[in-house]
Amino acid sequence: MIEHDHIKPDDIAAPIDIRLIPAATLTAGVCFLIPMLPMFWVRWIPVALPFIGGIAALVLWFFRSSKKRRLVNLGLIFTIACWMATPAACIVQHQRIAAEDSGWLQLVEDLGTARMSVQLVTDPVERDSPFGPNWFVTAKVEHFGKDLVPTDHPAKIVVSGDETWADLSAEDHGCFMGRVSDNESSVFVTALGAVNQGTCLGPDHTQSTTGRDQMRTTLRDQSAETIAYAPELLPGLILGDRSQQSEHLDEAMKISGLSHLSAVSGAHTSLIAAAATLLFRSLRLPRSIVIAAFICTLLLFVQIVGMQPSIIRAATMGAIGAWALYFGRGSQALPVLALSTIVILTISPELVHEVGFQLSVAATAGIVLGAQPLERWLHRYLNKVLPDFWASMLSSSLAISTTAQLACQPILLSFIDYISPYSLLANLLATPLLPLITVPGTLAAGISVVAPAISQTILHLVAIPTSGIGWVATTVTDLPGAKLAWPDGIAGVLLITLHWAACAIFIVRLLRSQRRPKPPVKLDERVPRWRRSMHSLYRQHQGVTSVVQSMILVIAVVAHVAVFWPSNGGGVDDNWDIIGCDVGQGDMFLIRTGAASAMVIDTGPDEALAQRCLADANIETIDALAVTHLHADHVGGIGGVTARIQPAQVLYSTGADPTYPAAETGLPDDAQHVKEPVVQVIDHAADQGVHSVQVRWTVLSADSQTSNENNASMVLLVEIYRHGGTVKALFTGDLEEDAAAQLIAQDLVPEDIDILKLSHHGAQNGGTELIQHTAPKVAMIGVGAENSYGHPHDDILSALGANVEIRRTDLDGTFSVTFEQNQTYMAVDR
Repeated sequence: MIEHDHIKPDDIAAPIDIRLIPAATLTAGVCFLIPMLPMFWVRWIPVALPFIGGIAALVLWFFRSSKKRRLVNLGLIFTIACWMATPAACIVQHQRIAAEDSGWLQLVEDLGTARMSVQLVTDPVERDSPFGPNWFVTAKVEHFGKDLVPTDHPAKIVVSGDETWADLSAEDHGCFMGRVSDNESSVFVTALGAVNQGTCLGPDHTQSTTGRDQMRTTLRDQSAETIAYAPELLPGLILGDRSQQSEHLDEAMKISGLSHLSAVSGAHTSLIAAAATLLFRSLRLPRSIVIAAFICTLLLFVQIVGMQPSIIRAATMGAIGAWALYFGRGSQALPVLALSTIVILTISPELVHEVGFQLSVAATAGIVLGAQPLERWLHRYLNKVLPDFWASMLSSSLAISTTAQLACQPILLSFIDYISPYSLLANLLATPLLPLITVPGTLAAGISVVAPAISQTILHLVAIPTSGIGWVATTVTDLPGAKLAWPDGIAGVLLITLHWAACAIFIVRLLRSQRRPKPPVKLDERVPRWRRSMHSLYRQHQGVTSVVQSMILVIAVVAHVAVFWPSNGGGVDDNWDIIGCDVGQGDMFLIRTGAASAMVIDTGPDEALAQRCLADANIETIDALAVTHLHADHVGGIGGVTARIQPAQVLYSTGADPTYPAAETGLPDDAQHVKEPVVQVIDHAADQGVHSVQVRWTVLSADSQTSNENNASMVLLVEIYRHGGTVKALFTGDLEEDAAAQLIAQDLVPEDIDILKLSHHGAQNGGTELIQHTAPKVAMIGVGAENSYGHPHDDILSALGANVEIRRTDLDGTFSVTFEQNQTYMAVDR
């Protein structure tokens, strides 16, 4: 039985126009690379680009009648790319030379100290640190140095300062003395004293409160009257003001993949513009008026939020997203995106280094290229099990979230070392709530000063979906495996490469499937579906290219599953007795107390890495968790530990410094503050035939009166009874040299130690007296690779000597120490 079905033009998707992609890529490339190149290249690249383009144009002129039109077209695209990238290259050259002449680059390179006059780009955000609370803010330097040299070039910094910064807000000016503390990916500056409001140029340059400042302040005050998570989230969801978010909620938004919602992004501008568009289209107004309203709404929103480069970038990308989504112009949206990228980078080349810009371009490109074909593909299957309305809604949400997430993930991995496996689910649940907040919330912000009663009522209403977003973020963060650590080194690079390749192949195949016309003849429906599927699969995979693409897709999927699939053992020796966990720049050690049980000493700074170490060691029970002191690199990962396994008891030590309150570290409410010696025994020998062991641990010291948190470290002597003998291990936290000498003088530290955990990650201030006094056979160091502190110090390593076996997590990764029958020790790298 055969039935005819004519091909409709609308059934075939328009081709994707990629002719401006090389120009956008080259423009981004010169903006990114020129600031990092030697001055020779800085001076010559802007000259070389138009010259090379001119040479290519001359070659094309001579071969204009060639039959190889494809080569001619490629040459023309290359010529246009060179010429379009030239203005951006010239501007970057001017900025680089100006930065060199002003002395700014030399100051940054020397990690120098100078007086700085800045304008704040973001609102200050309070964050806890190992040395007390700090306020962090992004600012642009306008003048610096003793002579207050003006910066006629981009000079953006991240400032860490005291509580005086809390009185400032975005677009305010400040004057302070600062020291450049880091110049790797961004320029970090530590404020050496209080910040003075206003510029450094004199009393005539004073602050003035703008209408926008008043509106932001009023919105914060009114949001504070709402419920649940709304006081923290509403200013960010509406105006991109994250200053009210607590560190806990901010971390939850990042882990759940929802942090983009609490910053003004393309999604916000798309929603605002789309709402106006739908309103005017529903009134059956002419298309020209609708487009004019679309543009005017975006301009008004930018004016309300602020005329910052990041806001303008978000508005531009949001406009493109709305254009593609609501006007059905996906094929034209890509060249518009490319052209917008070129224009934005030509005006502000420094944006190429901002993660927000990179994520905006990647997410918009992902949505423009992949959302529509993926939505059609998903709808085909969802429509079989759901009503058409719900199938359309779900497939559209899934397509947008998936394509944006996949496109952004490699960029996200450049500044975070984990992935969020639940981020797609979180976005699927939270993103539909955003329109209920952004559109009425922006209206409330706009009238908050003139009609506070009405705006307060609106905010109370939108607080309900806002609290829903907060609930999704915190709930997802508490799920097992919410943070999966990305592999380091070559394995991580290969996995990112496979990710990009697989995504590109998948999108290309979806796009080609849209361009493939429907067959004019339909086969008999009585043919089994599996046979039709196999025939379709066979046709799609004919040819070497298709086979290679399919292999890459399979390899990518298998690689991701293999890396992130929960594993037991993780390469750690099955018979391990002590494990040093690779948790970055921090300490975490496991003392085995049974077949699947352990005593945990410290938790490192990262929850995901702490959880991974427990999983690799196949730990199901924690008999005791001892936190030596309350610095973040020893207690920061405790949330990950307690979320996975509830310890039988938790003990901690801390000194008299009030900047380290136990209540703000994530310690359980029943955690015991140790202030005096403690002796306990963990004995599972009778129940553990597989790994028979007894552990006796003693708190030798825990100074609760010291003002130095390092010297408040709990010093633990762990005696492990195994194979008929005893192994003694000493754990010293971050104990410094003077406190260690005092303990030795008081005869509190035994001399016959087998395994020594070096104090303070092998820092020089840990001293060598403990090493000489204990004469260990094995030394363990928890330390981050290529850390900026220089740990471990050469003097400490030299003091250990050639006869001591050294195990350090920066070189060995997670390692295990295994006791043999003859009381020797075998350290096994992961």
